[in-house]
Amino acid sequence: MSAAGTVVLEAQPASAPGAVRAAGRTAARASRRRRPRLTAPRRREYWNLVLLWLVFAVAAVTVVNTGMRIEVGAGVTTGCVLALALLPLWLSTALRYRHYPALLGLTAVSVASGLWLTAASATAYEVSWSLAIQNSALLAGTVLTAGVVLWVRPVLSEWQIGLLFGAGLLLEATTIPGLDNPWKYQWGMPLAVLALAGAQAMRSRLLGILVLLGFVAASAFLDSRSLTGMFLVAAMILVLQALPLPRRLRHLGAGRVILLMLALGASAYVLFTRLALSGALGLSTQMRTQEQELRAGSVLLGGRPEMGATAGLFLHRPEGFGAGTVLNPEGIAAAQQAMSRLNYDPDNGYVYNYMFGRSLEVHSGVGDLWALFGPPGLLLALVLIWALIDSLARRFSTSSLTPVQAATLLFTLWTMFFGPLYTVAPILALCLGLMLVPRGDPRFLDLRRSGLPTPAAPEDSRT
Repeated sequence: MSAAGTVVLEAQPASAPGAVRAAGRTAARASRRRRPRLTAPRRREYWNLVLLWLVFAVAAVTVVNTGMRIEVGAGVTTGCVLALALLPLWLSTALRYRHYPALLGLTAVSVASGLWLTAASATAYEVSWSLAIQNSALLAGTVLTAGVVLWVRPVLSEWQIGLLFGAGLLLEATTIPGLDNPWKYQWGMPLAVLALAGAQAMRSRLLGILVLLGFVAASAFLDSRSLTGMFLVAAMILVLQALPLPRRLRHLGAGRVILLMLALGASAYVLFTRLALSGALGLSTQMRTQEQELRAGSVLLGGRPEMGATAGLFLHRPEGFGAGTVLNPEGIAAAQQAMSRLNYDPDNGYVYNYMFGRSLEVHSGVGDLWALFGPPGLLLALVLIWALIDSLARRFSTSSLTPVQAATLLFTLWTMFFGPLYTVAPILALCLGLMLVPRGDPRFLDLRRSGLPTPAAPEDSRT
């Protein structure tokens, strides 16, 4: 109270909770006004990350579908459709790898040759254009999907590609009806790709070799002589690569690699032939091996009488038959006569129904490519084999050959000579996509001529 008797009231502060809420709303509005927008470089980085994940997803779907071989009609698979749809994305990348431009060009010429031979054979043979489309799609899809694998190699590690592809192969195997030897024809290779990819994920070359030796034992126990030999030779190559070899032995040319492969293959052949004849691999394997050796003088010739059919058909019509041609009785007789020279009785359902019933199948990738696509197909087969041998030489020289590469390589080379084109197609696509090396990469130059030191690290440290 003042001296005059007037009461003076002091100003009271606002209630504390209300002031805090008001101050918070004001600060939030100011913060929103001051929040910086993404700059152009940050936006580009964001969308690049989104694009990378999109490529990852598309690549994963394509690789799995290649292994599964889901048909959309007329023998065309979803993997082939996806590879063709993605052609503008992967083509420029795939063309940077050694041998791939030649393989792609020869594939186009071979498909055209197969269709032309089909049309030219219509007067003397029964032809099926749906069959021609099916065989053409099989060949084109194989080489196109190999290009997709080359494209995704910078995005996916090799063990990731192996797991995805192996999963697709395994899913396809579940759709195959019961076979006489499921391990040989159905489960062996898909499980091997998956297991070896898992070993590579552990970054252990020793584990990969041990896994291969495990599949050698499983294949021998389950009566699959061919898979046993393939896995054994693959393990032997990886062991040689791991040894501290002298420089002149490490840097092999393609010619010496061929000799090395022949020596290892012959050693495995002699070893397992003797084991089979002794009964160490089971009674059924022993009896079958004895019968084949007595009949043709060799387990190889006795077990693969289709080689005689290929030779007979080549002499009968060297230009090939066509992708959609079905043999007439004269052509079947020529094949049967050649098979008879191997002391094999060709008058059976296998010859009439499987080999020459609805299509033309000589149980050899090289033979099928010649019969279906003519001389361009034969040239393509030879270039395919040369590309794989050359890639093996370069990878062996740099110690960058991996277990998945070794296993798929041996399966591909064996089946190109002694197995159907349909069987080898998906593994061939994976093998090409993993084995081919970039052009101009100093790690894969001819080190004997360049004078460069041998790199110790593999091509992709993620493998």
